[in-house]
Amino acid sequence: MRHYPCNSPEAAARIVAACLLSDGHAGADEIEALDRHGIEQRLSLQPRQFLAVVQTLCEDLSCAAHLNWGDACRLDPAVVGQLAADVRDGQMRRDVIWLCEEAIHADKHISAGEARFLHLLCTAWGWPAQADRARPREVISLGFAGRR
Repeated sequence: MRHYPCNSPEAAARIVAACLLSDGHAGADEIEALDRHGIEQRLSLQPRQFLAVVQTLCEDLSCAAHLNWGDACRLDPAVVGQLAADVRDGQMRRDVIWLCEEAIHADKHISAGEARFLHLLCTAWGWPAQADRARPREVISLGFAGRR
């Protein structure tokens, strides 16, 4: 997998991209939700750079996968940990989680893969995990409720 500098916009965007792909595909509803919430501005990306990060992640996953695309999207906890380690800034982490939450709620369905990804990400960052990801308390308590 390619390396991005720690706390770079690309490192943050790759985590959001991995969340989108955690159910096997990035849906149009999810991409549109991220656009509405200004993912590129929020993460300091250039225009259309988020889609380039998604494409790069897909390439990296397909090269690393030994079985099929669905298996590639089930990221190993160690890989999620590596992605999480590339974002150490507290505000950037909160933005990433908020964007992930907004994306996965866009299609009004939270898949097991999406819930698992968020659990692994929160665990990697030492944040409290929650079994029911419908609207996690930690996101609201971190101040995201008013940032829509």
